Amino acid sequence: MTKGQRGEMAQAEESNEIDEVAARFAAMPTFPLALREYSVNLMRMRRSPRILNKLISHHARWRVAGYLMYLNADRERFGGDGGATYSNLMDMCRREPVINPRTMKTVLALLQLTGSLRAKRSRKDGRSKTYQPSERMNEFTRQWMGYGTKVLDILEPEKQRSRLLRNDPDFANRFLVSSGRAHRTAVPLVSRLANYIAFFGSRDGAGGVLLAVMLADIDGTPVASRNDLAKSFGFSKTQVTNVFSDGKAQGYFTLDEAGVPAPTPHLRDLFQKWVALELAFYAVHMPALPREQPPLR
Repeated sequence: MTKGQRGEMAQAEESNEIDEVAARFAAMPTFPLALREYSVNLMRMRRSPRILNKLISHHARWRVAGYLMYLNADRERFGGDGGATYSNLMDMCRREPVINPRTMKTVLALLQLTGSLRAKRSRKDGRSKTYQPSERMNEFTRQWMGYGTKVLDILEPEKQRSRLLRNDPDFANRFLVSSGRAHRTAVPLVSRLANYIAFFGSRDGAGGVLLAVMLADIDGTPVASRNDLAKSFGFSKTQVTNVFSDGKAQGYFTLDEAGVPAPTPHLRDLFQKWVALELAFYAVHMPALPREQPPLR
């Protein structure tokens, strides 16, 4: 068997595992509770400082940040300073058509501007440097992972992932390395629902609007006004209005006479599928105990 065939087999195995776990999660009686908790937690993240919200509001920018965290964490592959160099990051981003050099440079600039990233010069070669997350970025990562483990604890309470995140100092790194290596070799998770991600993950403001509408639908409460949504997520009222109107045209929203949105059955189905897939990806790469990591490539 060739190296390429082994890689394709590994991709297929991981895809099958994630699909199986996602289907199991979606069928659980506790999944509606997990769906709500997911929505609440992601809303909190979206209301983080505006410049960080700009970072996570577009899936391509968010993935660049994730690649940085992985490259820094994988000391087995890259050594003591990690592997978050410009060239390694460019190599990972080059695999993704939606991530261009400008996007990568923008993320690097945003992270350094907010004090989330620092550059460390190599002792061996002063021209080379590695990017390393600051404590602020590490705290943001722990918060993000904490939201994920809290939702998974609803579905698999026996795994106690939140407790492990608090008490096992290597838990976060194991997740970053396992998921990061998978991103290098596996089919991107976002390709499973490409049109959905293209709309809600690639438009500034769309992800926050989606969460607000879905949470209101789950709770049976009114959707906040466009002005309030714009203030909450740091975007303009026009951006919010455009998300609603364009989302209606694509079959995601209905709008009443006053322009108040509601999700269509199609959007409810897609939202539930995406949440189940994302939680399955986390679960696969957040084992309770250290597991064999994907092979170095």
